[in-house]
Amino acid sequence: MRYSHVMNTRHFIGLVLALASACHGADFFVDQQAAPGGDGSVSKPLRTIGEAVKAAAGGDSIIVSAGVYAEKVHLDKSGTPEHPTTLCAAKGQRVVISGFVPVAGWQRDHGEVYTTTIDGKVEDLFVRYVMQPVARWPGADEAWRSVDKYDQASGLVTDRHAFASVEVLKPVAADPMAARAYMYITGGNFFRDAAVTKLDPAGSEITTDGLRSERLAGKPLRYHLINHPALISAPGHWAAQPLGDKRTKLYFRPAKPADLEHTQIRRINGDLIRAGAFGNNVASHIRIEGLEVAGCLGKGIVVERAEHVTVTDCIVHHNRGSGLSARRSGNLTFTQNIAMANGSGITMASSHDVLVEANEIAMNFVDGLVVAGNISGRPDGEPTTADVMVRRNYIHHHMLLAHPDNMQVYRGVERLTLEDNVLLWGGQGLMTEEIDHGTIRNCVFFGTGAIAVIFGHSNSNDWTVTSSTIGLGGWGALSLSGKNYQLDHNIYYQSFIPLNQTTTSDFNLFDKLNAKAPIAIVSKPKWRKLMTIDEVASATGQEEHSIVAPADFIAAPAMLALGAWRLDDTPSKITIRQNNSNKFTKGFAVGDRIEINGDGVLRRISRVSGKSIIFNPPLPQLSGRLTLVWNWRDAKDTTLDLRPAPRSAASKDPRRGASLDIPAYQRGDFDGDGRRDLPPLPDDVKAGVPNPNDVSLPLHGS
Repeated sequence: MRYSHVMNTRHFIGLVLALASACHGADFFVDQQAAPGGDGSVSKPLRTIGEAVKAAAGGDSIIVSAGVYAEKVHLDKSGTPEHPTTLCAAKGQRVVISGFVPVAGWQRDHGEVYTTTIDGKVEDLFVRYVMQPVARWPGADEAWRSVDKYDQASGLVTDRHAFASVEVLKPVAADPMAARAYMYITGGNFFRDAAVTKLDPAGSEITTDGLRSERLAGKPLRYHLINHPALISAPGHWAAQPLGDKRTKLYFRPAKPADLEHTQIRRINGDLIRAGAFGNNVASHIRIEGLEVAGCLGKGIVVERAEHVTVTDCIVHHNRGSGLSARRSGNLTFTQNIAMANGSGITMASSHDVLVEANEIAMNFVDGLVVAGNISGRPDGEPTTADVMVRRNYIHHHMLLAHPDNMQVYRGVERLTLEDNVLLWGGQGLMTEEIDHGTIRNCVFFGTGAIAVIFGHSNSNDWTVTSSTIGLGGWGALSLSGKNYQLDHNIYYQSFIPLNQTTTSDFNLFDKLNAKAPIAIVSKPKWRKLMTIDEVASATGQEEHSIVAPADFIAAPAMLALGAWRLDDTPSKITIRQNNSNKFTKGFAVGDRIEINGDGVLRRISRVSGKSIIFNPPLPQLSGRLTLVWNWRDAKDTTLDLRPAPRSAASKDPRRGASLDIPAYQRGDFDGDGRRDLPPLPDDVKAGVPNPNDVSLPLHGS
């Protein structure tokens, strides 16, 4: 495997001197191209980070020169407030801690398909950082198949539609090899997969060896068949066949033969960087800075049993677990990091006094930011999480695989504050459970498949939501199932809110989609929709000073619709619905420009037919998860700016709605000074960030 980003000519000593002001204490230098036998000095660097970690004492700095380091790192030596134990990249150099290993030995098998045999199991295949799609049926331009019946006892899946005439399935029926049924359980909102032991095209039946779970009972199922060489039908497709000697035979159809030189798999198990102590010990005052951490089967950076840890200016990507994770730790600062294309982005549990600030958390396969308490599930398990500030982050596009939420908070968190954050495109914007005393201030939650902000399961209480913009929620703006909510100075855009008996709400602006849309609903003394401010005030005593008026944002889509998953959908024709209702295509017209799943591409509607819209250019493939359609009407681009225009009704009260500059956040500028606060994203990493409309799902489900 050749890595083009490794510098051939190094001006290492000059760069080290430039870094001197940032790193303190004794310095240990690492350069993988150094001669053996180094002592860690600037003139005789060590060759591995592990050697430097072993040699360094608490409070020392390990300064790493450019390169790709295929090793695990554990920082367990405490520094001091003045001299933290530091692991950092040399200034201006790209340092990658990698769990990837190259795949070699490819030989042509037949046609454009190549094979090779490697040691161990294979979970995925990449070309550089681009995940390749596992071979599948139906293909990318066809909808997932619908299950008519699933028998848990036998693992038998019966397709709703016959597939006896599908030629590509005949070799799979003759020898299933390592084929798997990859299922989306729509009722439970998760994916599972199981080995195919028998395929009967005549009966449209698939026998599997798994998925025996009570969670599947009565749930709607959709599926693909995956991972069989006969299903390789497009460039990039691959399949893995386990062999009896703990080896794996790979089949791969590259987009071009040169791609074979850049194939790699995630091989390192466990986590790449760990900061903290073992047992009941605690390590403290540790700093991790300027690293790229990618490609392991565990988590990228883990902070556990540690205090006073800072992780900054890191790019954490393509790890199967969380990109950045904390547990049983405190006084943590995660700032100016990028967490992309991991399992989840940033996760924490049983931690206290945490600042998550100025990060971009995006395109992870499960959730974006997770803040949890006692995840052990035992009453006497772990501490709750307390005093967490989430400020000035851009969190977006968590809609690819499981769950999925831009932010999820659950199982015991106290005193959580969300301030100045932008959360776009997700299953939910924020999902909470068992969380009390939270504050949302000057945040944007916009564009979700379900409800934008959920205070759920009747156990998230005492929340304040103020000066925020919440809109285009597929099922509404808020869910308030607990007690004691204070809502004020918010803008609700085309999304209604519920009002329970312990909610205080006023000084808000409601921008309704149309005259027949409610602004609020109540369930007691009886369930009903409330259409006007007067109706709301009469029924609840709330919203006396609120208004119904256009938000008049500088730039925003006119409306949202959700994909409805029909078998006859195509990449240029999808069935849609609105607000979990039967409105379907109302409000969409020929000539309208739409954006699908936030990919930045404006597509023009050429026909509106019944429940479907037909558009151009087509999607790369049909969605396997969520399909969120924003109607931009006659907009020329997809720039989103939710600040009210001058002289609008919303602008008359400057506290009403969020004041955030979303385009600046999308450029990585969180403080508004015109400069990017995040590290630059290398081109090869950028190419590997999932396209929300062209996602290569991992071999195994969530």
